[in-house]
Amino acid sequence: MRRLAAMSIVAVFAVPLLTACGGDGATPASNSATTQPASAPSPGPTGPNTPAPKPLPSEVTVNASLPFRNIEAYAPLLLAEYFGEFKKENIKINIQLVQTNNLVVLMQKGDIDVAPAAPSAGLFNAIAGGADIKGIGGGVGWSPANHQGYYVRKSLLKPDGTFSACDLKGKKVSTGSATGLGSPAVVELAAYLKTCNLTVKDVTIVPLGGADLLAGLDSGAVDAGNLSDPVWTTAETSGHKLIIPFTASITSYWMGKIRTEKPDVAAAILRALVRTSRTYLQGDYRSNPEVKQGLIKAMGATEAQLTGPSSLIFDPDFKFPIQNIAPIETAWAEIGGIVNFNKPLSDSQLFDDGPRTTALAA
Repeated sequence: MRRLAAMSIVAVFAVPLLTACGGDGATPASNSATTQPASAPSPGPTGPNTPAPKPLPSEVTVNASLPFRNIEAYAPLLLAEYFGEFKKENIKINIQLVQTNNLVVLMQKGDIDVAPAAPSAGLFNAIAGGADIKGIGGGVGWSPANHQGYYVRKSLLKPDGTFSACDLKGKKVSTGSATGLGSPAVVELAAYLKTCNLTVKDVTIVPLGGADLLAGLDSGAVDAGNLSDPVWTTAETSGHKLIIPFTASITSYWMGKIRTEKPDVAAAILRALVRTSRTYLQGDYRSNPEVKQGLIKAMGATEAQLTGPSSLIFDPDFKFPIQNIAPIETAWAEIGGIVNFNKPLSDSQLFDDGPRTTALAA
């Protein structure tokens, strides 16, 4: 396969970190998430409780999915359900647990309408092959206080507490999801291994994520793995060591043919998600007792996991992080055998800002 334009794998996630914003869960942040997509500025009001609901004429059931419920980056969807923001749009939301590697088929069939997910190679390969799936929003960044990334289990640390890339050879490693090598998190793993002249072929990839991955680290079933918010906090407290910190976010929302077949419903979904982000997830939203309790119940998280300053930064305009995508495709091609196309997909293939701009129109 012809390689894509040369780019250092190490530089793939070299996006500036954000500083956490002040305020409580009902005050929008003054800045947005890590990167901005190629789209026009959002029209209309931008504060809490905006955009205003525009209920659909009759109740519509919308099927959404998550790979795991206990991931804080998925809070817009979970809290939109918890706080009744979908109900305000006359939407009955049905949230299912679906692994990302199964999402493509279900979304193509119309069984899943919308889902947050990190961009996987399987998803991109399907889009390259003509699947009617596009990114429609997202925008999650984080502050330097966030310590998500790859953790190695504490029993593998040297007596002085150190660990090196060379020590991963032959070990069981998870990229944090069932997509395995197709996860964008494989990029930083590959860069780390490269410092010891190793590749991803020198480790065994284990398809675990979320609380299951944490349990695997605790039991020794897996040696290292990629942990997201808020699960990494428990790993850190348990003594597992962060070896590959992340520096940019690619969590995003994807939507299937409901975009074109039911554009009014698609816009209503986006209104609920944007309104949730602006109303409940700006600034130090964890300091708002109502929001914190909502997160604990919606995610099945513990009080300890959600104690401390909020380290995630949700874009109040819910923009899709399009600029973060092409570098991941380039790195996948450098690794080889992951994607079945030989140049980055175009923005128009990956991204449809129509539902979001319609939702935000005054």
